[in-house]
Amino acid sequence: MNIKRTFAISLNVLFGHKMRTFLSSMAVGVGVAAVVMMVGAGQSLQRETAKKIEGMGTDLITIQAGKFKNVGGRSRQVSRYTTLTPKDVRAIERKVSSVKRAGGLFDRRSAVTYKNVRTNTTIIGVEPQVFEIWRVKADSGKLFTDMDEAKIARVCIVGKTVKTNLFGDIDPVGETLNIGKIPLKIIGVSSERGQDLGGDDLDNAVYVPLSTAMKRIFDVTFLDSIIIQAQDKNSIELAKEEIAEILRKNHRIRAGKEDDFTILDQSQLLSTEMETQSAFGYLIAIVAGLSLLTGGIGIFAVMLISLRERKREVGLRRAIGARHKDILVQFLLEASALSVMGGIVGTIIGLIGCCIISKINGWEIIFPFSTIIIAFTFSILTGIVFGIYPANIASKLEPAEALRAAV
Repeated sequence: MNIKRTFAISLNVLFGHKMRTFLSSMAVGVGVAAVVMMVGAGQSLQRETAKKIEGMGTDLITIQAGKFKNVGGRSRQVSRYTTLTPKDVRAIERKVSSVKRAGGLFDRRSAVTYKNVRTNTTIIGVEPQVFEIWRVKADSGKLFTDMDEAKIARVCIVGKTVKTNLFGDIDPVGETLNIGKIPLKIIGVSSERGQDLGGDDLDNAVYVPLSTAMKRIFDVTFLDSIIIQAQDKNSIELAKEEIAEILRKNHRIRAGKEDDFTILDQSQLLSTEMETQSAFGYLIAIVAGLSLLTGGIGIFAVMLISLRERKREVGLRRAIGARHKDILVQFLLEASALSVMGGIVGTIIGLIGCCIISKINGWEIIFPFSTIIIAFTFSILTGIVFGIYPANIASKLEPAEALRAAV
């Protein structure tokens, strides 16, 4: 058996039916493209997520009022409490030596207006130290101070999205906006924060002193959360234990009873996000697997149809001395060639798609070479597996029978 000659015959057959070859190979190519594109984009997203969390600070701890659980890979509030208060913040600052700084937070969605212009945003009441913890600075103007907090000052800082929505290119420092009927003087524009892990715009926010939010705007006595910076990342676990003990005592929670708060650190946030992305990755793997299966079925069908049309060719080859093995190898080579072509085209399309997705979202471009090799290998195996049956039928045709059937 001359492999080179058999391979040349296989290629001549494939290129003699260009449209059929193209459609069959692309059925496999779609599956390969889906795997490469989504895994590459997924890895870029994971790296971006890790960067965001590191940018927020590896020493960050967040206490949320109520109970939060990981539902479907996302942190969801399953119970709400109003027991978290500014007194808890002060107690943590005084009693937990592993805490560097802490600040209370209360936020709600609300409309804000400037003259006749209106936009919906998040009003975030925070203590000044939260800006240090979050690494927020003022791009223009200034941040509010402890004095503003003590005076329940009618001042605010706007995020860049709010600034653009209400003022366009004009610097709004010194202007007055309204939350409901309450006028607030704009004293600064915050530095850009981008998006949170859920994709929400962190710059679509108006920051006000916590006392102003609680007493002037929303009339509440409780907090939504406490933002904490530990002395360093190595002291986070100790800080969490001490904080939990203080809060349980302050909230008079008896032994054996469930906490009315949730304490999260950055490693937990990262773990939750990675779980979500892994679940998405499994879904993509299933879709890609189905695509490859569909491609394999396509090759199977094309090879069977091709066999019916090529019985005369098979009969002539058998009549001039081709063995069963030669015919089997020829048809398997054709099926493999279809898969290889599909794999090459699919890989190229997948890499281009990966670049486009990453570019649009501003992510680092990552080429998943190990995934490319695995996907390409599976595409070839798909061709071989689904080509075995038609190849076996072709190899068993007797010359006289094949020629008779072709007449």
